[in-house]
Amino acid sequence: MRKTIKIFLILIIFTYVVGICLLIWPEVLESLFWSLKRLGINFSGNTDMIRYYYGVVLLSLSVIALLIVLLIPNQLPDILLERTKTGRLALSNYGVKQFIRTQLSGEGLSNIQVKLKNTRRQKKFYIVADAAYKRSVVKELPRISNQLTNELTNLLGDHNTPVKVSVKVNQKSTKNNHLAPRVV
Repeated sequence: MRKTIKIFLILIIFTYVVGICLLIWPEVLESLFWSLKRLGINFSGNTDMIRYYYGVVLLSLSVIALLIVLLIPNQLPDILLERTKTGRLALSNYGVKQFIRTQLSGEGLSNIQVKLKNTRRQKKFYIVADAAYKRSVVKELPRISNQLTNELTNLLGDHNTPVKVSVKVNQKSTKNNHLAPRVV
């Protein structure tokens, strides 16, 4: 799980814990106001009003989280080819990546990296490769992309779900490589 998702989940859980504590022990909020008053911070607020708005915020967070869970498609670990009463036949994502690499190896491409998004409704393939002769390969990219799309459609056997292929050649890395200058 990514760090940003972990931090987001920790924040949501923390807000829920505070909200549940306020529902179970409402006198905690009153004692907090009393402590602030002793420190010289005058906070005029009704504890019932604060608990009400905190509940509204928690309810809206719950609805947003529910919509996110329902609307974001999940990625499948393999591509289902056939399902019968006796079992299922599936092709793993790794196998599809290797198939793409072997199909593109004869096209003058090297260092082929494949990322795929395999959902129930569509299959997207993002391919980044290096080429020694970039100009000649760039001219051939539409043919390569169409041929690869046809090959993948035939391999998967399902002509109902769309297969989208994006091929890029000699793309710069998006990583920030902070290398110190070399002193000789």
